[in-house]
Amino acid sequence: MFDSCWESYEWVSSDIYNAIGGNQCVGYRTADQKMAAALVYELLNTRGNPTFQIFARREAEGDRPDCRV
Repeated sequence: MFDSCWESYEWVSSDIYNAIGGNQCVGYRTADQKMAAALVYELLNTRGNPTFQIFARREAEGDRPDCRV
């Protein structure tokens, strides 16, 4: 987990965002809400395709909450 939103944004924009955009994966699961928020922000603001749909939810499995995008 990252300490700041900026660190989360930098990692997301250089790694998982490219994997989703390159069709290498269809989603991402993390316990860090900052990373999930950064990914949703990137997907909403840089994908010009109007048919691109984004779903995000927070779930609790056991004692650890997870964010899925």
